Amino acid sequence: MALRFLPPGWDWHRPLPELIALIPLLSAPLLIIIVWSLVEAAWAQTIVGTLLLTLEALWELPFLVKLPNGLLPFLAGLPPRSQPNDSGSRQHICMMTLNCRYGKASVATIRNLVESKQVEVLALQEVTQEFLKELDTTGIQSQLPYRSVGPTTKDDNGGCNALFSKIQPLEQQSSSVTIPASAVPTMTLPLNNTTLRIASAHPKSPQRGAMNWGNSILALSALNLITSADPLQTVNAGEETQQHKASTSSFECVILGDLNSSLYHPSFRRMLKDGRLLDGAVSLHQGIHPTFPANWPALPPLIEIDHILHSPGLMLQSLETLHVAGTDHLGLLAHISECEQEHKTSH
Repeated sequence: MALRFLPPGWDWHRPLPELIALIPLLSAPLLIIIVWSLVEAAWAQTIVGTLLLTLEALWELPFLVKLPNGLLPFLAGLPPRSQPNDSGSRQHICMMTLNCRYGKASVATIRNLVESKQVEVLALQEVTQEFLKELDTTGIQSQLPYRSVGPTTKDDNGGCNALFSKIQPLEQQSSSVTIPASAVPTMTLPLNNTTLRIASAHPKSPQRGAMNWGNSILALSALNLITSADPLQTVNAGEETQQHKASTSSFECVILGDLNSSLYHPSFRRMLKDGRLLDGAVSLHQGIHPTFPANWPALPPLIEIDHILHSPGLMLQSLETLHVAGTDHLGLLAHISECEQEHKTSH
């Protein structure tokens, strides 16, 4: 549990990323230790186990309840925010994200979900050209006619990233931030009084190199900090991002994808802080949404590594997981809207 308190960048050494990802699972063994200690009248072990279990519960509180701003940096590693969980916003966009596991996910299921859930933006990771051809045979273009697909590169991890949209984009890029992983395609869409920059991202897993894993996570912060007219740059570990912070923009940002990390990882929390981003599950306060592994017959998904991140001027109306055959991840479906103008935080 102490690994959660490592400085950002210190978690770039295997097996630390994997061990940190398992911290949420310590509740079960801690509970067993407490019960056994009570039976054996081992009071010191009982007290220590209870304290650790309490700390574990406190870390999960931001997913369940709206906390005072002063507690957010300690419990969630997030900066204080002024965004209310307000339902008075107007138009919303339905977005879905899914890791397709080397292009093996069921294209028929994806097409059916897009139609039945009225998905307007679809972000896919680990897609191949063969997968895209199969998806086209389902008639996906009739639902989502616009797309931006990342180019194939030597840094691809399991395939490319792709974005599909029902709404005609104002602009799009097949590769945005400089990242040692699959290229991050983006689209800019209109929404009420603002524009949305939407990205499909998939940082490398730690098994492909912990250094690349950490760098590709931190690089995502640039998506919310550079104006559309500026080049998107990478963010290196340990460096301040003053050149990014000086930029101003009038857009909001949503990052969807398998980010191979969670709030327990120091580098993930650093990316949120530098990028002025919120984790959708935390901002919604409706619980944790584990997404991986989703293909074990006897166990539910255990860890939350797929995310929908958003800038403070947006809010999630809902968030749910979706099962798609052929992949080891659950998909995520969210309805996202713009906050009322008077409640939006400054960019």
